[in-house]
Amino acid sequence: MKLKLILIVMVAVSASVEAQEAKPRESSDEQTQSVSNDDRGRAFIITGDAQPLSAHSPHGRIVVEPQQNSIFLGRGWEASSQRAREQKLANLLANINDQAQLSALDEFGMKNFFAATSSQEKLDDFAGDRSISDLEIQGVLEGMLKDGSLQRPNPSTIYVVFLDQGMRSTLGTSIAGKHYLAYYNYFNASGVKIHYVVAPFEANQNTAYQIALRAFLAAALNPNGAGS
Repeated sequence: MKLKLILIVMVAVSASVEAQEAKPRESSDEQTQSVSNDDRGRAFIITGDAQPLSAHSPHGRIVVEPQQNSIFLGRGWEASSQRAREQKLANLLANINDQAQLSALDEFGMKNFFAATSSQEKLDDFAGDRSISDLEIQGVLEGMLKDGSLQRPNPSTIYVVFLDQGMRSTLGTSIAGKHYLAYYNYFNASGVKIHYVVAPFEANQNTAYQIALRAFLAAALNPNGAGS
């Protein structure tokens, strides 16, 4: 029953992304697959395929009440034209308007779609056109936790890092837009496990929202990764 509901939810979200023509140039047989990241660990990418998120049952803990903590990374977010985009992206669950998807998530046990979220911009040291690796993302999160600018996670926290239009996300040898639309991962720092999503910039606002939502739901429904 749980697997069936996951498939229903992810197919519904996938259909919305497909309608916005958000497919990468290369794709895999599953929407979520594990790939090697920069330190030979594993990360979990979201692709543009129409198949369900995973053909496997969930493994381990499912986050039934995920708490979104957003970081808008890069100076591009200081533009006033990005304010409306930020507001929608910072509240992924609250902006779901597909009733079938809401019902499926509710039946599965996910709740509190309108719970408080947190959001902040991190504009320093990230100006201009540049690549940013997964290890750099982890370094940003760890640094913000150490200096107190980022709330420490609880078991339900999922950080969502939104890149500005000048940043090119890389994940090991994979490149955003070519090999993946977004990805999620986790690492241990300061005695806690940190779950996070990385959402590269997408020009179309509705597509950007759908991609980020897919990655966020994947991180909540299978936080340790597909097949892990």
